[in-house]
Amino acid sequence: MRKPAWDYLIITASNPGQARAYEWQLARRRNANRFSEAGEVMVVPDPGGKRIGSGGSTLACLLEVLNREAQKSGAKFSSLQAVQTALSRLRILIIHAGGDSKRLPAYGPCGKIFVPVPAPPNSTASFALFDRQWPALASLPAPSPFAGQVVITAGDALIWFNPAEARFSPTGITALAAAATVEEASRHGVFCARHDGRVRLYLQKPAPQMQQKLGAILPDGRALLDVGIMSFDAAAATNLLRAFGLITSADRLQLDDPIEHNIHELGVDFFREICCALGTESTPAHYLEQVHSAGSRWPQDILKNLFKPLHEIPMHISLLSQCHFLHFGTTRQLITAGNKLALLDSGKPLPDGLILLGNALGPAGCVQGKNSWIEGCRIDAKITLAGNNVLVGVDILDELTLPEGACLDVLGGWAGYGQPVSFIRPHGVSDTFKDAATSGATFCGLPLLKWLELAAIKPEQVWDQMPPQNRTLWEARLFPAETDPQQYSRWLWMFNPSEATPEQKKAFLEARRYSSAEISLLANLEAFYARRQSAAEAGAIGCG
Repeated sequence: MRKPAWDYLIITASNPGQARAYEWQLARRRNANRFSEAGEVMVVPDPGGKRIGSGGSTLACLLEVLNREAQKSGAKFSSLQAVQTALSRLRILIIHAGGDSKRLPAYGPCGKIFVPVPAPPNSTASFALFDRQWPALASLPAPSPFAGQVVITAGDALIWFNPAEARFSPTGITALAAAATVEEASRHGVFCARHDGRVRLYLQKPAPQMQQKLGAILPDGRALLDVGIMSFDAAAATNLLRAFGLITSADRLQLDDPIEHNIHELGVDFFREICCALGTESTPAHYLEQVHSAGSRWPQDILKNLFKPLHEIPMHISLLSQCHFLHFGTTRQLITAGNKLALLDSGKPLPDGLILLGNALGPAGCVQGKNSWIEGCRIDAKITLAGNNVLVGVDILDELTLPEGACLDVLGGWAGYGQPVSFIRPHGVSDTFKDAATSGATFCGLPLLKWLELAAIKPEQVWDQMPPQNRTLWEARLFPAETDPQQYSRWLWMFNPSEATPEQKKAFLEARRYSSAEISLLANLEAFYARRQSAAEAGAIGCG
């Protein structure tokens, strides 16, 4: 029997509930033989349901794999050398997909990694973001024998590149890089690298002036952008565990308690607390300045102790000749990235920029509009879209017209005492669910506090006694629950609260309303997936 290309495929999750949803999705694909290149497939949730960052999740995944390997072999990895030897026999692919989808609320039930996306040309199957990521990741080059390999990447973006171009150094960490404008690079990680590919410095979201000062700008005026795919050998993985206090004397491998406590409380961003220590010219002072300016809350004395063992890990880049980033992390990016993906697939843009995925079209159904995303809907009436609209999970049996930027998703779930309901969630394409109302959060395209004022709603009527700094759109009880999903039409006035009637405002205050935070816990995951499955079986319409 042929050995799989990867011994482990791991997807990380924020909490056990999200992990169960991911496991269900992966089991479906495993049964359909959609990733035979993977051996063991598993989901690793962040411990205690608390997000611990990409670095913390990477450490948790490595510990999970090593403890599984020890259990299989009946051996105990009682030294760092034994840990490195175990890792040298394995290829491990980790896709970081934890998150609560605050910037993409319509797809909270499935998580960003399983957001539906346009399928490849001539494909009749439905595709999620993971399905488009997997072929390139599965084809990444293997390491030298007994070097081992761990690859990490993010689950909320499709990186369009040729995996055959990747050249991984036999030692240390190799990061895939692409040339980008200085402005684009300032929003991501940036490499200062020698001609031989060895990294001098890793910069976290450096301003153009900082890029210039530290020699990050190439002769052609561009900079080397971190693509977000990193590969490291067994020795580097072992040193990473050592830096964070790996204990080999216990029955199970674990991290030192004080370090583990900080990981759980403060999180570890792989590209901040780890990568900023790497590079031949990195110093403790550079490291501390970079991580703190990027938002790290780790105590300075602990960071100083982390620097030395991390700095010993060599870092290289592998420069890709061509690379496209398609981020599906926000509501607006569904439209922009979806259209870009369809263009890359076919070489021509979608008509009117309309992305239609997994919709059931009835005899009277039609869509008129531009630059919009419609997914998982039953359409048996005319839809008119002004542009930059998103419709998810809506049954449209009567004519529907949406203004510019208006988005609507209808999600099945449970209210009190387990009563089945449909959560009606109008919002704007650029609404910021995670920001506080006092810090510029918007709702249906208006400043959130202004929206409440126009709707004659007091802040305490949607947030109770929550302190101002926690009063975000994510926590605001703004979204009605209806027993009939067709009742979404009662709430379309929310896109223009200045024209709401007194009766509509009164009905809003009397309605059962929930926050997106509550909806994320009350959503009916089975109904979410069953809706897509029934649409697929009925021969749903789509594009891309």
